[in-house]
Amino acid sequence: MPNIFKRILRRDSPPTPLHSPQATQFEGSGIRSSSDIPDPITERRRSSKHWGPRAANYANRVARRSTDSRRQTSTSATSSAENTGKTRPAGLKDPLLILRRSVFASWINVLLVLVPVGIASHPAHFPDVAVFIINFFAIIPLAKLLGYATEQLALHLGDAVGGLLNATFGNAVELLVGILALVKGEIEIVQTSLVGSILSNLLLVGGCCFFFGGIKNNEQVFNSHAAQSYGSLLAMAILATLLPAAYNSLNAKDAELKSGTLTMSHVTAIFLLIIYIAYLFFQLKTHTNLFSAVPLEERREAARKPSDNEPAAEEESSGGASNADRTRAASNEELMTQSPQDITIGVTPAHSQTAATSTAELVKNNADIVEETKEPVSKEAVLETKTEQAEKDNNADDEEDEEEVELTILASMALLAIVTGLTGVCAEFLVDSIDGLTDKWNLSPSFVGMVLLPIVGNAAEHVTAVTVAIRNKMDLAMGVAVGSSIQIALFVMPLLCILGWIIDKPMTIYFSPFTTVVLFVTVLLVNYIIGDGRTNWLEGLVLIIAYIIVGVAYFLYPKDMDTTSSSLGSSG
Repeated sequence: MPNIFKRILRRDSPPTPLHSPQATQFEGSGIRSSSDIPDPITERRRSSKHWGPRAANYANRVARRSTDSRRQTSTSATSSAENTGKTRPAGLKDPLLILRRSVFASWINVLLVLVPVGIASHPAHFPDVAVFIINFFAIIPLAKLLGYATEQLALHLGDAVGGLLNATFGNAVELLVGILALVKGEIEIVQTSLVGSILSNLLLVGGCCFFFGGIKNNEQVFNSHAAQSYGSLLAMAILATLLPAAYNSLNAKDAELKSGTLTMSHVTAIFLLIIYIAYLFFQLKTHTNLFSAVPLEERREAARKPSDNEPAAEEESSGGASNADRTRAASNEELMTQSPQDITIGVTPAHSQTAATSTAELVKNNADIVEETKEPVSKEAVLETKTEQAEKDNNADDEEDEEEVELTILASMALLAIVTGLTGVCAEFLVDSIDGLTDKWNLSPSFVGMVLLPIVGNAAEHVTAVTVAIRNKMDLAMGVAVGSSIQIALFVMPLLCILGWIIDKPMTIYFSPFTTVVLFVTVLLVNYIIGDGRTNWLEGLVLIIAYIIVGVAYFLYPKDMDTTSSSLGSSG
């Protein structure tokens, strides 16, 4: 500012004659030219020294705040410009940009190198075990790309259509594997993979979310109304599987039981699809407020560990005795920041000296009070700094999680079609190699369908759900874990049942008593845990151990025993 003022004086001031009174004044004062005129701001700073160091510190703080605000404004403008350039949607004319954004969207996409190897493994007559393993890991990044393309397409088409797309392609791997196995007559693989997906999402994904999220956060909260809706829908799905199992326990002829089971499954599947469509309309249209996320402050309060509350308690206990002193210090500081002219307004000349003396005494008293209250103020400053840092971290997480349109509609549809085709090819080779895998490793088809195949279809959901749970966003994690199980139970399973009805395959929703009991206990356990809208790491550990126990039970399941209704096909 002083340099600018000097340049203005040089430019606008008329030249001073050598023998003018001003030049004579300059010569007497040691000033050689107009550029040496004292800066008013500097003089004002020098003249304010008599107010003491507190006033000088206050002026410096004000100057720093203005500088920081200008710096933040320029930084935000630069970052917004960079983001604007970054989020330009990539169209079909930019195939390299589409490839870069889709491939680098997640670290899981490193496994994409296995896709061409998996496709070539079957024509090259690789062993069945090698074909299964290669395509097993190749489908994982393809499932992630399916989710990415679906999300980009949903951003263009709105919430309603986007919800339908997520319902359709969110479990596309399970749907493709089920269709291919159903066409080949592998009814047991279809049914066990569906049940395994439900168990994997509820126990493994949900348990990992609760466990890892509970380690970082003391306790996590989510919308209890949404949890109750999830619980009622899961209970409806269990009812649909319990009735055929109970029906088959009746003392009747086998032909009548099999015919009645098929008819009951077909009718139940139709009504399950109706319920799922109504659930989408309920969630996305009429009662969206029931599925809204818990407020951020409530989540922070629940996530705060007891050790984090100790400084606040100490500050509250030690700060009560000094509140009066702080009030006096604040009022005196406000009075101290005023100029002498403002303080002495309305004071007669006879009392001006007395007013000046009083002001000096106030300044001195203020310095003493500040020294007395220095320690509590420093604690409060530390707490405020921690709070501001936490808010910055949460804001950074929110900015990272904001969905941005990176692909156009045509580019999203093209990517969705290509990835779906590649997933179908890998899934077909995967299903073809299951028989060789079970013979080579002496595994039961129930274990392959119940444990191995669900891991493939839910790998991308595992990573997404656990990541958002660690960031204390349990509403989103619940939507991924429990919502995916609802999609399987109310959408994929009845859809495959109706498809088997169309192509004359005995696909039903009747499971063995063992599988039905496992489903019932799983849903009961999950409803107990999520019913109160609060979770911790212990509840997550319970779900993970429950999944391990179920996996061990199916690993030891007799290979030659039928766990499903595939025997219905013998009576054709």
